Amino acid sequence: MRSEGRTRAGFRVLGPVELQTDSGNLVLTGKQGALLTILLLSANRVVSVQRLAEALWGAPLPSSPASRVRMLISDLRKTCVAAGDNLIRTQRPGYVVRLAPDQLDLATFLDCVARARQAAAGGDQETAVTRYDEALGLWHGAPLAGIDGSFVQAEVARLEELRLEAVEGRGSALLAMGRHAEAITEFTTVATDHPLREAAHGQLMLALHRSGRRADALAVYRRLRQRLTEELGLEPERELQRLHQRILTSDPMLEQETSDAAPGAAPPVPRQLPAPPPHFVGRERERAELDRLARDRTGKGVTIAAISGTGGMGKTSLALHWAHSNLGLFPDGQLHVNLHGFDPTSEPLPAQVALRHFLGSLGVPAAAVPAGEQAQTGLYRSLVAGRRLLVVLDNARDTAQVEPLLPGSPSCVVVITSRNLLPGLIATHGVSLIGLDALTPAETRRLLGHHLGEARIDADPDSAAVLVEHSGGLPLAISVLTARAAMHPGFPLSVLAGELSSPATRLDALRTGDLNTDLRAAFTSSYEALHPTTARLFTLLGLAPWPDVSLRSAAALAGLPAARTRVALEHLEAANLVHQHRPGRYRTHDLVRLYAAERARSDRPEHERVEALTRLVGSYVHTARAGERLLNPNRPLAERISAEPVEDEFEDAASAWAWFEDEQSSLMAVQRLAVRLGMDAAVWRLAWATDTYHKRCQHEQRILSWETALAAAERLGDPGTRALAHWYLGYAYAQDSRADDGLEHLLLAYKLFEQEEDLAGQAHTSHTLGFAWLAQGEPERAIPHVETALRLQRELRDPLWEANALSAAGWCHVKLGRYPEARSYCEQALELFQKHEDLNGESATLDSLGYIAHWERRHDQALDYYGRCLELRDRLGNAYQGADTLARIGDVHHEMGQLAAARDAWQRALDLYHKQHRAAEAEDVRQKIRRLAVRPAAPAGPSGHAAPADR
Repeated sequence: MRSEGRTRAGFRVLGPVELQTDSGNLVLTGKQGALLTILLLSANRVVSVQRLAEALWGAPLPSSPASRVRMLISDLRKTCVAAGDNLIRTQRPGYVVRLAPDQLDLATFLDCVARARQAAAGGDQETAVTRYDEALGLWHGAPLAGIDGSFVQAEVARLEELRLEAVEGRGSALLAMGRHAEAITEFTTVATDHPLREAAHGQLMLALHRSGRRADALAVYRRLRQRLTEELGLEPERELQRLHQRILTSDPMLEQETSDAAPGAAPPVPRQLPAPPPHFVGRERERAELDRLARDRTGKGVTIAAISGTGGMGKTSLALHWAHSNLGLFPDGQLHVNLHGFDPTSEPLPAQVALRHFLGSLGVPAAAVPAGEQAQTGLYRSLVAGRRLLVVLDNARDTAQVEPLLPGSPSCVVVITSRNLLPGLIATHGVSLIGLDALTPAETRRLLGHHLGEARIDADPDSAAVLVEHSGGLPLAISVLTARAAMHPGFPLSVLAGELSSPATRLDALRTGDLNTDLRAAFTSSYEALHPTTARLFTLLGLAPWPDVSLRSAAALAGLPAARTRVALEHLEAANLVHQHRPGRYRTHDLVRLYAAERARSDRPEHERVEALTRLVGSYVHTARAGERLLNPNRPLAERISAEPVEDEFEDAASAWAWFEDEQSSLMAVQRLAVRLGMDAAVWRLAWATDTYHKRCQHEQRILSWETALAAAERLGDPGTRALAHWYLGYAYAQDSRADDGLEHLLLAYKLFEQEEDLAGQAHTSHTLGFAWLAQGEPERAIPHVETALRLQRELRDPLWEANALSAAGWCHVKLGRYPEARSYCEQALELFQKHEDLNGESATLDSLGYIAHWERRHDQALDYYGRCLELRDRLGNAYQGADTLARIGDVHHEMGQLAAARDAWQRALDLYHKQHRAAEAEDVRQKIRRLAVRPAAPAGPSGHAAPADR
């Protein structure tokens, strides 16, 4: 709650970006100012981390952009602390600034302008001028002054346009009140600063004419026309030409009119929209965007919205539903044409045919229609100029088909539907793209109920759930299913559900026999329009055993360079057959993917399919090995994995970690794929290459990966490979508190290494055996194994693993209560780790020393050790063991009576335990937090599990 008398902080963007508080104004610049600006311009809306990074740095992004954004957010929160601790909130997938309407000058400005327009529309021009004055008084310089970033230029232009519209609106209100001299001053300023702004010149001409300055009004027109023709090769807009002519002839109606519309017989009003869809659900965001575009027409150009999506996504339904819901916005009519851009039964409609259709609808006799397309376009645009008209261009193929059908008047709104993104229109006409995704499961369930009736759905909810799940949220799929169900009202829904449950029959269940409503036919028409190289990539993407692929994976499947693959993916994205949901990552709708796999089986020979999948597995093995080398550069026995050199794939360990994060589910799928392909060497190499990542954050997947790898190693039959697989599987079991299972595999590994006379293998397996016995709570049985490891590492002259063995021996003595001996071992280990720059080993040993210091009641030193350990584990991305360190930091703070610090550390540990699915550890920390109000009566010593012997 705000303290008594304290005013709420505010923000200004209509000038230099400022934070306003009781103590004064703070101007923000640099990256902090840019970050705040992006959040303020999207106030009360979540801005993703990806969008923030792209706006702050542009392309190419720096390394680890998400981490950089988090650091900037942290700094910005400190800077803006006067605005409240809760100002910038974390909300997936990014951040949001929550502001009241009066906290941002831009929001206040827009509210004043809206009130001004409302007053002007109601004839209260005096109130309108007052509201415009309030709005314009909020400006205190050039918008966003001092802010740099890739987003700034476009946002400044947008804000400046809003200001100019307000200035022009104020001038129009003055003109309507007869205050011509003030209106002349207003419009002269705008026309001088923006010499090609035709609307302002027209209002200035009208104000001059009404002030008795006819010659000056005509001179304004001459100067504007000369500039337009010389600089742009264009004539003034038709409305301005008509105003010029009426001033020339001293039309007496100009004294009363507030517009230059000439009287005359009204042309016919076309009402061409097909009926709205009988069943429609969802699409609230898309309908709101269409509402905004229709409402916020700037007057500078035609408002054009392009609804784009995969075949069957419901583009036409959305366009017609919205159009029928907003007929009042278009009193001069609605034009509609189906351009048949992807019609399986006919060719795309030529633009000239569509133009003739439109001209006839606007009252032009067939004999009067010009012969050429250019002349037809000119006549069409002349007829719709100034009319509040909706034009729906349905099922467009490409830009060339659409462009001649676009009006030239800002009074019109155009809605286009297409399976293609129409990038040419976006670039040249400023089209607003509205991409359609699948309906949510809840929306799909509602649509199913609308079609079949709730009673039939409630009678078999399990089958209805199958229909919802496997229709993929495609409205066309739901329509097909419900049509089939309606044809056989006595059949149970389980019949359809059975067909949909199997991927082999799913697309057959969505077939109707009518090419216009058949889902497979819809996909086919999109597929057959692709270039052969793009079509080949599309089919191969269907072979990938997961829906989300990277550019690297797509290039491996195609066997093409990344640059050529990127071009093909761009074509697929433009056709809405893939979706780039993040830079460089592409996702395919489940039903589209099934269709792609079908086409791969029919259009690609078996050897090509196998070669593509083999390349894909090989690419993952190579990249994972490169990433693993950065995450764990001192890993033992790494040279045995493959004699092939590994090229640098990543900039640093952070970028390698980010790749593992992105690919975690794909890596398990590719290992299963390698099993199916009989690539056993790749199977266990993938387990090896992903082990460090899995050990730090994905223990369940680590075990599954090594179980799969052990089976592959047994098939390969090589003793060394089998020993490695047993060793790592035993290690994974022991770390997952399955020490009995772990000991069994570790003893098998040791025996195999012994048979091979492999001292290094014996040393490392002995080390892990010590860890397993420690995990069993038997440090006495661990010590002989750790001492064996220490002896062998010294014999092998491996100082890093000698340090590991020293650290493990120290931990064994800790568990036996021999703290001086433990400290001696750990300090020797720490010196070696630091000398050889092994951060993993250094962090583990610091954890042990912190634990020892805690038991010896040296609390400040314990916090120092733990803090250094946690810093290293954060740098390494080792959240798994970092959670344990946080829990122990909380223990030390609690014992010192520092309850707030204890709660903070325990809560951070608890959050990590939840993410890691470590229920026992999470419950232990949760109980500590619950008991936090009770101060310890006497020091109890540290608790929790620690495992520095685990590398």
